[in-house]
Amino acid sequence: MRQITLANGRIIGDGAPTFIIAEAGSNWRMGTPARDLAMGKALIDVAVEAGADAVKFQTYKATKVYVKNAGESEYLAEAGIKEDIISIFEDLAMPYEMIGKLAAYCEQQGILFMSSPFSVADFEAVDPYTLIHKVASYEISHLRLIEAVAKSGKPMLLSTGASGHADIRWAVDWFYECGGKDLILLQCTSKYPAPLDTIELNVIPTLMNTYDVISGLSDHSQDPVIAPVGAVALGGSVIEKHYTLDKRLPGPDHAFAITPDGLKQLVKAVRQMEEALGSPQKDVQDAEEELYHFARRSLQATQPIAKGDIFQEGINVDILRPGKQNAGLHPKYLTEVEGKTATRDIPEGDGIRTDDYV
Repeated sequence: MRQITLANGRIIGDGAPTFIIAEAGSNWRMGTPARDLAMGKALIDVAVEAGADAVKFQTYKATKVYVKNAGESEYLAEAGIKEDIISIFEDLAMPYEMIGKLAAYCEQQGILFMSSPFSVADFEAVDPYTLIHKVASYEISHLRLIEAVAKSGKPMLLSTGASGHADIRWAVDWFYECGGKDLILLQCTSKYPAPLDTIELNVIPTLMNTYDVISGLSDHSQDPVIAPVGAVALGGSVIEKHYTLDKRLPGPDHAFAITPDGLKQLVKAVRQMEEALGSPQKDVQDAEEELYHFARRSLQATQPIAKGDIFQEGINVDILRPGKQNAGLHPKYLTEVEGKTATRDIPEGDGIRTDDYV
């Protein structure tokens, strides 16, 4: 059984409730430190109300992510954000002093704080405040970042967007080589928003079986329910989803994020899917007991049978549902009963038992 136990006792993996991460990302940015912090806290409140397990932000410095002359992102330009990527990242960079304030508020509200680091310095700023680290898809080749997370001894969630098996295998092997122990791989499609036909949920069991890890989904689709529920049905143990207070707010991540109501729908649907999945063991359930006895076919007397009568299929015995009568033998005994002599008077409708014939 694949399981990871966090320092707070929360179990992630087989047999445990799905670990749902509400991805606040950079959607806390409102323009001033006071408003930024207020929005961050408001996003935390929404995640708590929805029933998420964790709130995740992003921590980075622009010059530690892109080269200075990286230029514009085409996908952001198409969305109407026509600035060079460095300017965008500089505007959305979370001040390190804000991390502890958000983490403290998460603790106060009873939800796990997370923030994705994009450099070793970011990791060092985040590490004191979280029990589990998330490394974003495009950091899958970040040698030093993965090394730092591995050496922390804390579990690592790694998204695999825009990656093939060679990329994933290198990252997995490097994580373990650096002393890492607990790893979770997330299927992810690096498109914002991601159309449903690009989500490829079937990769989730592939990741589990290929790398012998817990797996899940970092979902960039706009529907709040379909992909997360499908991921859980396929064995995913972690769901991550971007959310916002209002899709109309300025910034690159609001438009494809789900609303507070959408986040509630996601959590509810995932929990309902967990109930529906139930146990892998196949047996008669308590809920089936009444109809198990009432409607399951067995050998029943179709007319009164006197002691000494001969059992004959279609004449005085048949394969029928007993209803409120006593259930008889499994129909597989019909050929054994056929032609035998009744050892007792059997009322019409009564089940044929093992001691009813010789």
